[in-house]
Amino acid sequence: MIKVEAKNWTLQGDLMVSFYKAGSITDDVWQDYCDTISSPACRKVLATSIGTVEVSSAQRKLVSDALKQSKVSVAVVTDEAIVRGLMTAVSWLGRVDLRAFPWHKVADAYRHLVPQGITENQTLDLIDAIRRRVEGREDREDRDVG
Repeated sequence: MIKVEAKNWTLQGDLMVSFYKAGSITDDVWQDYCDTISSPACRKVLATSIGTVEVSSAQRKLVSDALKQSKVSVAVVTDEAIVRGLMTAVSWLGRVDLRAFPWHKVADAYRHLVPQGITENQTLDLIDAIRRRVEGREDREDRDVG
């Protein structure tokens, strides 16, 4: 099912911004993620993560098919050097426009994608908001303000 917004992502303009923390991802969440990538509204994906995100072989095939079908451009942001290396190797196959960046170069990832309908500052704020939402810090920070 196409979801403009879910716990792990938001689609704004033509850019899907996502964040996953270490661990596995349920098949239904992954299916929705891939369906949204395949939607005509999504032209760019800025996929961010902290730690090692576990993706099964079936999930890898699903996202590979979605990326090939939709021909979106992808920037992956992670401090996992092995993941960045694998993403670079995948990009050499030429089927997907994909680049990987470390977290300290997240703004470069945005500039690489050149999305429409969202500014760099809005994107960086959105990454932070989604990360807080995924990590469960959104509610605690709201309570701490008062």
